[in-house]
Amino acid sequence: MNKKTYNILTFTIGGIVVLGGRYIGLSLLERIVAFIVIGGLFELIYRKTKKTNK
Repeated sequence: MNKKTYNILTFTIGGIVVLGGRYIGLSLLERIVAFIVIGGLFELIYRKTKKTNK
């Protein structure tokens, strides 16, 4: 996965978290925390798969 694909996926996941959180009634602070958690998990998975692919 190159940098452009990584950025697109990060932006898309962030948008889904923020908009999905609004849809289910989360406050702004809860959506920000959810974005940080989901983004962090995505980063960990990305780095782990990047190491195993080398």
